[in-house]
Amino acid sequence: LAAAIRSVLLDAIAAGGSTLRDYAHTDGELGYFQHAFAVYGREGQACSKPGCGGTVRRIVQSGRSTFYCPRCQR
Repeated sequence: LAAAIRSVLLDAIAAGGSTLRDYAHTDGELGYFQHAFAVYGREGQACSKPGCGGTVRRIVQSGRSTFYCPRCQR
């Protein structure tokens, strides 16, 4: 898990972070890592993992949304 987290963080930094809504860097540039999101904002849609067949769900915890596939993200 730690190796996967490190890998995702390094990819996100290389892509300039994630730009959601009105966020921008101090130089005005937008991040592009959100284009790599597999489930964020896709509630009710099919999971993008080949062969999964699950449906993306959304739960809210402390006012924050979490999106996940109950079939392949356990």
